[in-house]
Amino acid sequence: MDPPLERAACTLVPETTYRSSDPASSVRVCVIDLGTNSFHAIIVDAHPNGSYQVVDRLKEMVRLGQHGLDANRLPDDAMERGMKALKRIKLLADGWDAREYLSYATSAIREAANGGAFIQRAREELGLRIRPISGEREAHLIFQGVSRTEDFSESSLLIDIGGGSVEFIIVDNDTDVFDVSLKLGAARTTERFVTTDPLSEDEQARLRAHFKAELEEVLTASRAREITTIIGSSGTMKSLARVTQEQFGDGSRSTFQQSFPVEDVRTALRWVMQASASEREAHPAIEPKRVDQIGAGAVLLDTLCAGLPSVQNVKVSPNALREGMVVHFINQNYARLQQMASFRDPRRRSVHEIAYRLKWEENHAQHVAATATFLFDLCRSIYEGPATDTELLEYAALLHDIGYLVTHAEHNEHSRYLVEHAELQGFQSEEVSMMALAAHYHRGPFPDPSDEHFGRLSPAQQQRVRQLAGLLRVAEGLDRSHFQNVVALRARLTDEALHLLLATKGDPQLEVWAAQDQGGLFELAFDRTLHVKPTEIPARTSGGAVSADTRMARAGRS
Repeated sequence: MDPPLERAACTLVPETTYRSSDPASSVRVCVIDLGTNSFHAIIVDAHPNGSYQVVDRLKEMVRLGQHGLDANRLPDDAMERGMKALKRIKLLADGWDAREYLSYATSAIREAANGGAFIQRAREELGLRIRPISGEREAHLIFQGVSRTEDFSESSLLIDIGGGSVEFIIVDNDTDVFDVSLKLGAARTTERFVTTDPLSEDEQARLRAHFKAELEEVLTASRAREITTIIGSSGTMKSLARVTQEQFGDGSRSTFQQSFPVEDVRTALRWVMQASASEREAHPAIEPKRVDQIGAGAVLLDTLCAGLPSVQNVKVSPNALREGMVVHFINQNYARLQQMASFRDPRRRSVHEIAYRLKWEENHAQHVAATATFLFDLCRSIYEGPATDTELLEYAALLHDIGYLVTHAEHNEHSRYLVEHAELQGFQSEEVSMMALAAHYHRGPFPDPSDEHFGRLSPAQQQRVRQLAGLLRVAEGLDRSHFQNVVALRARLTDEALHLLLATKGDPQLEVWAAQDQGGLFELAFDRTLHVKPTEIPARTSGGAVSADTRMARAGRS
């Protein structure tokens, strides 16, 4: 006959969510745009309402493509400049306590035969994961970034002149209707066509002929929509707009707040094309490291303006690819940012940031955490540590499977390593060690003092880890299927045993077997026998019940 189970009950409700009235919080992100001429980094606080705030910026002129674009290879000195720039960016971001990094590589790196070697170095030396993106993807992200500052209700041509490539995006009624990336960047075309200073009439003509041939599709699509406005982004377009502003614009207003008549723009472009390098260098609107390339950029923009008679105005946006990357990050992580906003406690927020970053299996982790903390409360009278250890158990349960990101085999050992090295915020080193070891011992051999990590703890701490890991093993067994089959528990603790009765959505045998099979460490650590049986339990409990509303508010969604 089953013993009376009046001691405690827990309902595991899938719809239960984190409940909090805490103010909104943010995630600090470092976004790095690895361009051909320069690396741009912005550090932002991404907010759960979809907005973001820039904390700091850094631009490093690296000129990766110098003497290497046509050879499809990054020169050794360019790779060294790039690595030094990334180190400075990483140092700045770490100083701002950036929690996440998003790094995209564009034309020079994605086209170079040794671009993969550069990406590998960045990962090994700095821990940065750099993702090379296609030109079309780059164009779409540029549109996402610029759309934060510009009105695209009417047909416009968005152009981003980079060092290796140029992205062209036609936007109509706030929609990206055409985008293409062409290998017409300022560094690339300068290296290929420009040998004279000032730019000779012959070389201007050769550049113009090359651009006309390559731009045929862009010009045809733009004429079909009778484009009236060209909007530029990134350094070359900003410099050309500032040259125009110096001659014709309002010096009291930002370049980004002005729209320049196309006739004024073309006059300014003629000056750039005819000026010598020393004259361009002396101009306050042109950066020194852009002096030798801006002539080709001016010919490109002038070719566009000449080929589109409907264009009336040219303007520039302060945003570009990097801001588009931020928008993409927020869109991709909106649900996570919403959940992070509910956590005032930096410890809880830090644990969840790591869990999301390492691709946790959320439903399983939440279910195991809910069950483990329920069992902890049940066994509190015989637990040989402080009541606050329930928090460490919960966090260990949330992170116990993150080692799957490395490999399935021995994933518990990888989980320990990741927890130890995740730079969790707000924890003492002793607490991190105990969480890491509890996650480690959720499966496999029992804790052993010969294990160097476990052996560093005091005997009292070792016993706490045994008990926490014992509870975690039982909780893990109760979701062995990873389908949250167990929907409710009733339990009774006696001097001899812990009795668990399970109510399940489906066949209970796997969870009954797994919990019983994994109960050995619990029995050793608590000196109690574990008995697990299936039963039917009403969805709502009374008396000594631990309700979903109180327990799950901490343990989260099952």
